[in-house]
Amino acid sequence: LAIGARRCHDRGRSGWFQLIMLIPLIGWIWLLVEIGFLRGTEGPNRFGPDPLHTGY
Repeated sequence: LAIGARRCHDRGRSGWFQLIMLIPLIGWIWLLVEIGFLRGTEGPNRFGPDPLHTGY
């Protein structure tokens, strides 16, 4: 972080500018969690029946 802040200062920017690099990473991680781990709505919806519903 210190080296990155120093480099930002060399370029005439604040050290906080480094945080912009984290946004894409956080976005990809959230997308992975949203698509891969969080459950959808219970029961059928406009896209069809619930694939996790066993039918018993």
